[in-house]
Amino acid sequence: MRNYTDPHILDRELASVFTDHPLVAGHVSNVPEPGSYLLSDWNRIPYVVTRDRQGRLRAFLNQCRHRGARLVKGDEKQLKAFVCPFHNWVYDLDGSLRAITRQEDFPGVDAAEYGLKELPVAEAGGLIWIHPDPDGTLDLRSYLGRMLDDLVEFDIEKLVRYRKTKVVKNANWKLLIKTYLEGYHVPYLHRTTLSKAFRKGVLAHFEDGPHIRMSAARSNIDEILETDPESWRILDYASVYYVLFPNTFFIMHPDYVSINIFYPLAPDRTIWTHEMLYRKDDFPGEEGEAALAKRFDFTNDVVFDGEDFAVAEDVQENLRYGANDFHTLGLAEGLLAMFQQSIDDRLR
Repeated sequence: MRNYTDPHILDRELASVFTDHPLVAGHVSNVPEPGSYLLSDWNRIPYVVTRDRQGRLRAFLNQCRHRGARLVKGDEKQLKAFVCPFHNWVYDLDGSLRAITRQEDFPGVDAAEYGLKELPVAEAGGLIWIHPDPDGTLDLRSYLGRMLDDLVEFDIEKLVRYRKTKVVKNANWKLLIKTYLEGYHVPYLHRTTLSKAFRKGVLAHFEDGPHIRMSAARSNIDEILETDPESWRILDYASVYYVLFPNTFFIMHPDYVSINIFYPLAPDRTIWTHEMLYRKDDFPGEEGEAALAKRFDFTNDVVFDGEDFAVAEDVQENLRYGANDFHTLGLAEGLLAMFQQSIDDRLR
């Protein structure tokens, strides 16, 4: 149970798992043009992603190089430059320092040495990836393996954002992710919501490095036997789930996508963000907008928050009373152990 309660274990996770690996920042539609931007949801890595005047994707720590004030707060519609609200130092979209107010007060400051601190950033599979270490490298082809091929094949890049939420859940980040990693609970926890759509929580899985892909058969899976294999489309008969290590859970529904990301604040507190993506042509007009709202409310509020994460919070609360020294896993819950092993193998 220490994996979910011990602050020293969390410190080791933050110093290794969350420092040594690429992290998903969000979908590429968040930063379509120069001056558009995407802010970090986690103050531990306070970055801002934008495009410079040449359209190149850039990521910087959202801190002035003078005295560390936050440059972008999130209410700016478009960035023409990074302007510090504290003393009005100005940086171009490429991070270079362009102006120091009262320059004469800083006779020893070389502007060329005071550009914004940059983080490695890249686009891959329709997602924006950052590396939290300024000296880190982003070899996403090597890191993601087959998972990158899937994201490309599903045309994730062509989707757009519908809505994104950010809340704090009172549970360990791993407990929240592990609610997704087995179908054993589906007929019971989701008896009035998902159980009719999925065939008894049956999952098939594939691993590539620390990443996991799962396919959950829908109740109409038998229809595939009467369908021409040339016309098969997996999302007509299954939902496809991805653990993009370490902290992103990516869900391919038949007509929309959910990106769930988890950022630990404490052993028992986690920021959870949910970004829903869709294809505009699939949801036209007012009826389309109403259908999107219905899907988001059901997925986010009813299933994720009201069922999956509510029970994870219950588990976290009960850890303090000590009835269990460990969790007992059945044969249908092996992916929980695999995910935990991927974390343990990378701790320093």
